[in-house]
Amino acid sequence: IRKKKNIYFYNPEFFPVFDDWIVDTWGTGKKFENCPVSDCIVTKNKNISMDKVDAVIFKPRAMRYCPPKKTPGQVWIFTEFESPTYYFQKKCFYALKNKVNWTMSYRRDADFTLEHGYFRKSSKPKYNQKDLDEIYAKKNKMAVAFISNCKARSKRHEFIKLLQSHGIQVDIFGSCGTKLKECDNDLRYRACFNISGSLEPDCFVSVLPKYKFFLSFENALCWDYTTEKSQHRVMQHPIVPVIRDGSNTTIFHPPHSYLNTNDYKSVKELAQHMKTLANNKTAYLEYFKWKQYYETEDMFFEWNAAFCSICERLNNPEKHRRVYRDVAAWHINPNGKQACHNASDLTS
Repeated sequence: IRKKKNIYFYNPEFFPVFDDWIVDTWGTGKKFENCPVSDCIVTKNKNISMDKVDAVIFKPRAMRYCPPKKTPGQVWIFTEFESPTYYFQKKCFYALKNKVNWTMSYRRDADFTLEHGYFRKSSKPKYNQKDLDEIYAKKNKMAVAFISNCKARSKRHEFIKLLQSHGIQVDIFGSCGTKLKECDNDLRYRACFNISGSLEPDCFVSVLPKYKFFLSFENALCWDYTTEKSQHRVMQHPIVPVIRDGSNTTIFHPPHSYLNTNDYKSVKELAQHMKTLANNKTAYLEYFKWKQYYETEDMFFEWNAAFCSICERLNNPEKHRRVYRDVAAWHINPNGKQACHNASDLTS
């Protein structure tokens, strides 16, 4: 009988998004039942002997210390969903040379790419013309942003101020704005971006229908870095996202479903286009045509598939054997270039 492979979450408190996977402290294989290869167990039991597990998943950014000495043959999986902008000084991150075998990240070149949502073909159109007419009729405000990191390195606040200087009304929810009371309370605000599967009600449902545009501005401009701000958490609602990040947006979204700030020569040009769309019902509603063919889903199907792939790889170690010589360099300076760049689009 083949021994089941043990996958261990090191410092599981830093993995709330995977709570559904690691809720059983003593280990469970139930999550692998529908996988092509299912003989794996995942656990967060802190009393487990590290030399008894086959794979260790950890987030260096959230840890003061790296996992203990690596057992020969053990697989270490570097996991990160945030950009490298905010943790250049984490000692653990730089102590992983020749130790990390696989990577799990938003990066397209990671071993397991994790996106914050995906699109699939729709079984039936989401909106008919009557629905679209009602959607447009409710939209009496221009643009909205949900921001709590007020000093983002992407300088998104500076970009918003430029939009406002060109006549774009922007309401900001969160600690960086003045609209939190309209969200009832802080819990409902935070639930808007809760990707851990919580049932806590959020305020997107009541707030977004009033606005024509959602400012999906990331806190950092990094290679492939895009989050729930422009994917499922926002795209499931009837609103047009205005995206500003470091990703290739055409990879992640259907055509004509968004505006991308990179497609405009200046903030003024973007503002003028937003005004034109806002005042032209027919042109604005064209941005919902994709919902006739596709629907957006959360990240869990794709993330579950990643764990199926991990289990499969653990059962074929020779086929998937690899070591990252310097995972910090891979994440921060891929191919010798900085993964993140400073804002260069703050022109009026």
